[in-house]
Amino acid sequence: QGGSIEPGTSDARIPSLIKRLVAEGDLSASAGARLTAQGVTYGDELQTAVRGFQSRHGLLADGRIGAATQRSLGASAEDRARQIALNLERRRWLKRTLSPERIEVNTAAAIMVYWKDGKPVHSNRVVVGTAANQTPSLEKPFASVVANPPWTVPMGIARREILPKGPGYLAANDMYVNADGWVVQRAGPKSSLGNVKFELQDSYAIFLHDTPARGAFNLSVRQRSHGCVRVQDAIGFARLLLSPDPERLALFDAAQASGETKRVTTGRNIGVRLLYWTAFVDGQGRVAFREDVYKRDAKLADALGIAVNLPQVIADAPIDPDEVTP
Repeated sequence: QGGSIEPGTSDARIPSLIKRLVAEGDLSASAGARLTAQGVTYGDELQTAVRGFQSRHGLLADGRIGAATQRSLGASAEDRARQIALNLERRRWLKRTLSPERIEVNTAAAIMVYWKDGKPVHSNRVVVGTAANQTPSLEKPFASVVANPPWTVPMGIARREILPKGPGYLAANDMYVNADGWVVQRAGPKSSLGNVKFELQDSYAIFLHDTPARGAFNLSVRQRSHGCVRVQDAIGFARLLLSPDPERLALFDAAQASGETKRVTTGRNIGVRLLYWTAFVDGQGRVAFREDVYKRDAKLADALGIAVNLPQVIADAPIDPDEVTP
């Protein structure tokens, strides 16, 4: 703990940092010994190892050792082992046989992976629910995309966050109140659903969608929605899912070009799994960790009688109070 360690500076904590990175596997033992002999300068090779550590822990991989990186570096091996055990317990609840084609969203990491023929072939960053509006863990089939979707706002969001702002806010955001009293946002450039919606069947109003607010994908903490899942490069992902059938893909592309709202079926059911993993194996075969933003590790640890003390979330950007999304 202490002040930030900036690239190129010297710091008395460097030997401890090297020792930790060697233990974590982000730095080889031989490189660690060589760097230790060179003194307390935070040089390029050590920065590369720190960026690898930051990437594994879902932190901004900038090489700066600030408060969030220090907290992750300070987690004990015992607590990380218990965190792995908690995630293995969650894994025990799930069925073993999986569909060879599926979409998996890790809500703790805010990452989506598309599996085809039993192999991961595509990944995207996503934005998921906040701690107060958690994206639930569920498994549902998906069979259609909607090009240029309007958004029928849930009553709770409308009452709390939209209607109190008055008719001027509705007009500025292409919203209106329909005959049944629902707030609806028209399809178009201001639509909170962006240019495409991925419909899940019987999913408690939880779905995947595009967004006009794409800057949030660059954040390390991406728990920012009301529970739905915003997908990075959603149009590209929709085209990937529709690509096995050129006619369906052409329908989708034509709707995007015209701005028409159109539902296009995929021609097959694709399973969608929304799951919560704070410890997992990443695409490079490394064990990766995330903060327990939903406090589900803490709750499960308490139920199992396991004492665990893990780093707390440090958000890298506040949520705009005018940002109203699913």
